[in-house]
Amino acid sequence: MSLLTKTSLLLAFSYFFLWCAGPLWLQHFGTWYGLPLWFWLSCIAAPILLIVSLSWLLSRMTEKHND
Repeated sequence: MSLLTKTSLLLAFSYFFLWCAGPLWLQHFGTWYGLPLWFWLSCIAAPILLIVSLSWLLSRMTEKHND
């Protein structure tokens, strides 16, 4: 399996885990700015972390490829 495939699968499973973790673990923690805390993890933080991780990994892969 190629490195890009492994990386993509790792990011997809990590995103899914964070998306599911919000409602499961944070449902009793109240609200923040009028929205439940699980919403912030599942719908805001998880996609942002996915985008940042993907851009960081792609930049590392292109650096290695250029060397």
